[in-house]
Amino acid sequence: MNKFYIQIALFLLSIFAYANNETFAAETAPGEDTKHQLRSRFPTPEEVYEKNKHLLCDFAIRSTVPELMNEAVKQLEYYATSKDGYEVYRQSPNDSISYYVKKIDDKTNILKVHLNIYASSQYNAIVNRLWDPNSPNIFNKGHAKVARVYSPNLIGICQFYPKGSKSYQKYFTAFVKKAEISKDKTIIAMTSSNSTDRNHPDIKYKNPALKNAYLISESTIPKDYDINEQYQIIHVNLAGYLIEKKGDDLEITYIESIDGHSSI
Repeated sequence: MNKFYIQIALFLLSIFAYANNETFAAETAPGEDTKHQLRSRFPTPEEVYEKNKHLLCDFAIRSTVPELMNEAVKQLEYYATSKDGYEVYRQSPNDSISYYVKKIDDKTNILKVHLNIYASSQYNAIVNRLWDPNSPNIFNKGHAKVARVYSPNLIGICQFYPKGSKSYQKYFTAFVKKAEISKDKTIIAMTSSNSTDRNHPDIKYKNPALKNAYLISESTIPKDYDINEQYQIIHVNLAGYLIEKKGDDLEITYIESIDGHSSI
């Protein structure tokens, strides 16, 4: 089975494990030993912000990045809800998990994964989990580090993939924004700027999915990271989630277009 499908299955299991753990925690009497329980909650965006407040950027940068990320949110919602140009890649018999692929140009694809699960009560927990850089990442394996904060709902991250058989390790830097569209609908959008790594400062990247990304060259590489020739930078054209409650169901749509990486 493709590793990507395994990741989806593990994610679904984790949702129900979380729900069961919340029930167990509620039923556990005060004073009982709970150290072996599963993680019962994920930090809120405000808690993530407070933890990393020392990384707050100056006003000049904050004034340009939000404009880009507002566009990223709109584009992610478009790609998550539109059916134009998508071809079915794989679909489960009961339609609970569907995979689609769409071509933007000859070199760029958009992957869309749609999950429909009976877990609307876990809406807030899932939003917090998908936002938290330190929580297990469902689709992009590796480890992420917060490198910039602009507001509780807008941060900059640097994410490193597990090193494969090749001599280099892939990583990307990106801005991430959470937008609450309504009380039952949240979008988390991510995109890279046109900055490149420290080894090739003269090479600029043009984003085919988000045209205005070229206007920002701000890098989110943590200062304490030694980026050398063993690392290869890749770029997030557009990625993220549309999370929505519909009755008792929770619908999660994942969008991915990353130059240099594909989950399938």
